[in-house]
Amino acid sequence: MLAGQPTAFHSTPDPNRRQQYRRNEDRKLLQRERELDAARRICLVLFQHFDVKELIKKALQTALDVVGADGGSVLLADPESRQLVFRHSIGSSPVKNGTAIPWDQGIAGAVFTSGEPAVIADVKQDPRHFPGIDEMTGYKTRDMIALPLKRWEGEPIGALTIVNKREGPLDKDDLALLTIGSAVTAIAIEEARLFEAAKLAEVACLL
Repeated sequence: MLAGQPTAFHSTPDPNRRQQYRRNEDRKLLQRERELDAARRICLVLFQHFDVKELIKKALQTALDVVGADGGSVLLADPESRQLVFRHSIGSSPVKNGTAIPWDQGIAGAVFTSGEPAVIADVKQDPRHFPGIDEMTGYKTRDMIALPLKRWEGEPIGALTIVNKREGPLDKDDLALLTIGSAVTAIAIEEARLFEAAKLAEVACLL
């Protein structure tokens, strides 16, 4: 080697870093597959039904199955009373259909008015939590994901709440799955409402 010539060093890749990189990539791929599967399942379920009640029921059950949660509810907004009305609930102590809360109260009200979802690992520590529903049903909510249900234009029509994951708390990965489902659910609900309104209008014209 000539004097003054720089010495070449060949670094050996750190096997631990390579393994960590592979694990991260595998995790991303798995999450992406879960998201695509969630979208496929929710679409298959929703677009087979034009009855609003049945659609909401199927959408909620599919959302629970996707993330492995024990309970949840679909609440739709009533503009006249400015309330969120429970349209369907699933769980060991489901909320009675027709139960209403002010749409500016609770975690569901917060996501409805803000248009932003929320992931809460411990609802008791969240000041937005509305304990009245748990007190009424006797159900103990531990963790929760709440998402706004929105029209195409972005205007919220209600909220989707999922509670008490069976294995570990609900997290951001679960939120990614439910975000897909909530978007499709809101669209399907609006389509079903329009379909039902058109049927009623058609019957009225025949009378």
